[in-house]
Formats: sequence, C-alpha cells, structure tokens
Amino acid sequence: MNYDLIDICEKLEKDGYCLIDKFWDKNLDLEIENFFNNNIQPLEKKTKIDEYGNRCFSIADNEIQNNPFDKIKKSTEFIDLYKKILAHNNIETNNDLDIHNVISYQKNEKNLNKTISSKLHFDAFYLTIIITIKKSNNDLSGSTGSLILYPNLRKKSKSSINNYLYKFLFQNLIARWILNFSFFKQKLRATTISVDNNKVILFYGYRSLHGNEALKNSNLKVNAIFHVFNPHKHSKLDNFIFNRNKKIRNNKLNN
Repeated sequence: MNYDLIDICEKLEKDGYCLIDKFWDKNLDLEIENFFNNNIQPLEKKTKIDEYGNRCFSIADNEIQNNPFDKIKKSTEFIDLYKKILAHNNIETNNDLDIHNVISYQKNEKNLNKTISSKLHFDAFYLTIIITIKKSNNDLSGSTGSLILYPNLRKKSKSSINNYLYKFLFQNLIARWILNFSFFKQKLRATTISVDNNKVILFYGYRSLHGNEALKNSNLKVNAIFHVFNPHKHSKLDNFIFNRNKKIRNNKLNN
C-alpha cells in the first residue's frame, strides 16, 4: 500500500477524516463476501426492529469465529498505518496497545420519521478505521446511514473522569438538539460523509463527535470498524462500560 503519511495526518487534522484505498487483495475480498453470507447475514433473523425502524446488531473481536478481518488487523499495512498515525500524535505503541474490532449490521425494515440511525457520541478509542462490507446502492440523501462528523472537538483527556465529564456535556438530549442547528453545524465544521465500497475512512473517533444519518427504504449498511488505542484502558469505569456494551451486543442476538 502506497500512501503519504503526512498527507493523511494533515487531512485528519484539517478535514477531520481521510479516505484511503483498501489495501488487501481480491482473495480476502472473497473471504469477506463468504463470511458475510454465511456468518453475518443469517444473524439478522434473531434481531428485533429498533427505535429507528432497523434490524441491527454488532459482533466484536472473538465473539465470532473465522473472522477475515483478523487478517487485516494483523497485516503489515494496517499495523504500519496506525502506528505512524499514533506516532504523529505523540502516542507510543507497545504490546499493550488494544485494537477493538466490531462488525456492525443495520438493515432498514420500517420507514420512520427519523433523521438519524445512531446518536452523536465520542468513541473510547483514539483512532477509528471503518471498512464497508455491504452498502445499498441508493444515493438518496439521508437514507443510507452516512457518517455525521463534528471533527476534532477535543484533545486527549488527562484522566478517565475528565473524559466522561466531557462526554456527559455533549452526549445528552439537550446538547444533541442544540448541535443540530445550522449555526452550530457550520461553526463546528460538521460534515456528512458517504464512503464508497472500495475506500477506507479514518478519523479520530475519540476526539470527534459522530453518529449516522437515518437508514431508510430497506437500505442495508454493514461495516467492519477498528477502534485503535484506548487512552483510559486501565480505568475501572472504562472496563465497566466495555463489559456492559458486550452484554448489550449479546442480548440483541439472544433475546
């Protein structure tokens, strides 16, 4: 994979995100296709329709076997990419570095009067890398679950407590309502990004408030999401929330 690290980091700071070409071969593409058809799509029938009119679930890390994205996670290209981006941010990488891989599935079942399919939030992990697995070819604006991004609103918090105080200020009903006004969208450089199947998007999920537009018209969106480097990995509060999210994922498939 040939890429300009300086250009990527400049785009991450200036635009809040960067799109790069995928860096694996057609054989792995075929594995991913088979994995989706045989392991992921059949799980849809276990789910219920959520508040946005979608059937949705997610599976993370070792919660599913024969995950082809493990090969991407362990590839030289992927490791080189995240190590250099983190180094550019003065973040040291070592054997304790954590990478959390989530496969997210959303399929619209009912068109509801909704403008989003996931709420604005900050990630626990510093760098977010998203690979599109499946996406409907419906370009109607506001119906395909495109990424909504308020880029780089904060720096890395010095403590887990400060991190969650910052989250509390932004991740609530009133703040989300205010941020939806055009004035604040313009002031905070909010943007909506639709990612092609052959592209990979990178952004600082920890620093950037983000969510997704509505998914409508029976559209499908399936992503492999890599979360890289949790600054508060050893925080008891972070571990509690991490385990809680795991239970939520399991309950969506087992209830």
